[in-house]
Amino acid sequence: MAKLYLIPSPLGESDFEAVFPAFNSRIINEINYYIVEDERTERRFLKKLGIETPIDNLTFFLMDKHNRNWDVKSFLQPCLEGNNVGLISDAGVPCVADPGHLVVAEAHRLGIQVVPLIGPCSIVMALMASGFNGQNFAFHGYLPAEQPDRERRLKVLESQIVKYKQTQIFIETPYRNNHIFKSILSVCSPNLRLCIAANLTCENEMIISQTIAQWKKNPIDLHKQPAIFLLSI
Repeated sequence: MAKLYLIPSPLGESDFEAVFPAFNSRIINEINYYIVEDERTERRFLKKLGIETPIDNLTFFLMDKHNRNWDVKSFLQPCLEGNNVGLISDAGVPCVADPGHLVVAEAHRLGIQVVPLIGPCSIVMALMASGFNGQNFAFHGYLPAEQPDRERRLKVLESQIVKYKQTQIFIETPYRNNHIFKSILSVCSPNLRLCIAANLTCENEMIISQTIAQWKKNPIDLHKQPAIFLLSI
C-alpha cells in the first residue's frame, strides 16, 4: 500500500546538507502528491532538496491556515489509489506545533502507513541544547497574548517546574518575543533558569541558558527572531 510521508522543512536559511539526510531527497522523487500550508514555499523547498520531477507536474493540496474545515480524506485519496503522499510542515517537523496531526489521524483511520522522516525540530533541538531536564518536560505552544493572562500562566508554569521538576517549553510569534521575554523577567523567580534558543540551524543561531537574575543583567533583543523558550530549576 502507498504511504504518507511526514517531511520536515527548513527552520530558516540553512545548509541543507547539514540539516536533511540524502534519504529525504530520494523519497521526494517517489512522491507526486503533497499536502502543504504554503504552496510557493514548499515548491522552493522541494527544488532545493533536489526533486527531479518537474514542479508543475506535482499536485499540491492546500491546508488553509484560516479555514480548518479541510477535506482531509480527499488529501489522502491518492494513497488509497496506490500513490505515495508527502505532508510538509510550514517549518520544522510536521504535526509538532503544527496542524498536520489531523491528516495523520485520518491516515491511521484509513489504514495508511505513516512514515516520519528525519529533519530539524526546533523544540527538540532547543531541549537538547538547554542543559535542562529532558526526561520530564511539557510543551505548551503559545502562551496568552495579553500581558496579565500571560504572566498568570507563567506563574502556573513555575509552580509545575518546582513541583514536578519538569522543564516547561513554549513559543511565541517572533514579533511578540520581547513582550514574553519581559514578562518572564518580571514575574519569574531570579533563581529559575531560562534557555532561549533562537534561529536554530541558521548561521546566526543562538542558544543561551542562564538564571533569570543573569538575564536581567544582560537582556537581549529578540524581535522577529524565531525562538524557543525553556524554563527549569
